[in-house]
Amino acid sequence: MTPDQEAWLKAEIAKGHFATPEDAISFAINEMKRAALRETLDASIARGGANSADGVRRAVADRLKTST
Repeated sequence: MTPDQEAWLKAEIAKGHFATPEDAISFAINEMKRAALRETLDASIARGGANSADGVRRAVADRLKTST
């Protein structure tokens, strides 16, 4: 971790945004997973993919279960 990143992390913990460094890392990982899923969904839509809202909800729920 760079000194700037460490300073940011300590400040965020002090502000109460995260309880521990591990919480911040977990948050960052989950955000990256969500971004990857969003990219996949956007690419599918761009290709003309058509799914029902329920189908998308199921796929997202399944993906989140397997990526945690």
